[in-house]
Amino acid sequence: MNARHLFFKTLVAAWLVSASCATDQTQSSNVRPSAIPVGSVTQDQARHLAFSYRQRAAETSELARHIEFEAAVLSRHSGSNHEESTRRMAQVKELLAAAEEADELARTYRRQVPHGQVQ
Repeated sequence: MNARHLFFKTLVAAWLVSASCATDQTQSSNVRPSAIPVGSVTQDQARHLAFSYRQRAAETSELARHIEFEAAVLSRHSGSNHEESTRRMAQVKELLAAAEEADELARTYRRQVPHGQVQ
């Protein structure tokens, strides 16, 4: 195992550990953001939800960029493992779609907040 390969594996492992530590484990993975009724929240709740969804969209987009970078590096370093890089690119597309959905929900909730009260 050469130093370059070992460095790449260490870098990926460190990134995965840091990404898993930053994940909010209290959120249920089977509840979709669109399942929350938009019209049944107070203005204060809408402000907090807009902020949360905007933050979730940014974090999900950032995670997608990291995985996309990993897939690019993986495809360059191991030509025989094309299957893994293809799987990761599919995961990137799913993450970007989830980020777009979260961003749309943030915009929806932001419209319910009176002017000057955006967090």
